[in-house]
Amino acid sequence: MTLNQLLTFLFNFFPWGFTKLAILILIGLYIIFAAIIVRQETLMSKVVEIPFSPILRVTAISHFIASVVIFLLAFILL
Repeated sequence: MTLNQLLTFLFNFFPWGFTKLAILILIGLYIIFAAIIVRQETLMSKVVEIPFSPILRVTAISHFIASVVIFLLAFILL
């Protein structure tokens, strides 16, 4: 492989590698956001009792699980 081919390969590969890494980092931040939502829902349910609190808890936990699954799928597919 010549130097010209190596440089061409690196310039063609680097933007996609950077994009994939950025997507995984952003999804990781979204997982942290989803975990904060679960924590806030837990604190809210201790303070305020509402009749649909279990439904809200299931929604928050399923949102967190979905974000983790999306991260794993992105990690595997990208």
